[in-house]
Amino acid sequence: MVETMDSKRDIQISKALSYLLRHGAEKEKLVIDNNGYIAVDTILQHNRLKTHKCTRQDLIRVVDNNEKKRFIIDEKNDMIAATQGHSIQLKPDDKILMPITNVDSLPAKLVHGTNVKNCLAIVESGNLSKMKRNHIHLSIGIVGKDTNVVSGMRKNSTIYIYLKKDPETLSQLKLFKSLNDVYLCENDIDLKCFEKIEIKNNKKQLSENDDITKLIQLLKNKNIPYEII
Repeated sequence: MVETMDSKRDIQISKALSYLLRHGAEKEKLVIDNNGYIAVDTILQHNRLKTHKCTRQDLIRVVDNNEKKRFIIDEKNDMIAATQGHSIQLKPDDKILMPITNVDSLPAKLVHGTNVKNCLAIVESGNLSKMKRNHIHLSIGIVGKDTNVVSGMRKNSTIYIYLKKDPETLSQLKLFKSLNDVYLCENDIDLKCFEKIEIKNNKKQLSENDDITKLIQLLKNKNIPYEII
C-alpha cells in the first residue's frame, strides 16, 4: 500500500527535522557526526518528534516525500542527515559535499534566489554573504519554472542572481554540490561574479515599489546587467 502524506503533521515533522539536523543538534545535546548524520533511534526519541508522535514509518515517509529532498537516510548505518542548509559547523567528506574544481562540472545555470529588499542590501554592501549559514545556496534554475529544479531557492523568490561560470569566477568561489543537486558556496560572493540579475515582472510592484526603483538605479550605477522577466 502506498503511503499518503498527512500534510499538516508531516510539515511539522519536517520542520522539527530541519531544526535538529541543520541547526540545533549541538544545542539539543545530540550526537552528530562530521557528515551531519544522527542515529534514527536518537532522533525519534527527541521531544520535538515525540510531540508529533513520529514513528519510524512517519520519518521514512517524510524523507521520501520531501519535494526538496532535504533529508537522506543511511539505511546501512540507520542514520539520518540533512542534505544542505546547515548552520552547525561540520566537516563533511566529498561523498556528502562534492567539491567543484572544474568549469566543466558546473551546470548550465547557477542562480541564487532572493527578494527585492535582500537584493538591495546585497548590491549596496558589495557582496552576497552567507550570513550565519555555512554556505550560500545556488540552484541550477528557477524553482517552479524549470522542471529539473527541486531545491536551492524559495518558491516565492522574486529576484534571481545568475553567477558567471568562467575559470576566474570559479577560482574565487569554494563550490560544492550537495546530494540533492544544490550548489553550495563557502565564500561570500563579490558583485563582479554576477552575470546578471533578473527581476520578476509584477506591474504593480514595478510601478509602486520604491525599493525596485532604487535597485534598478544601483544596478545601472554598478554596471550589473539586469532584466525584467
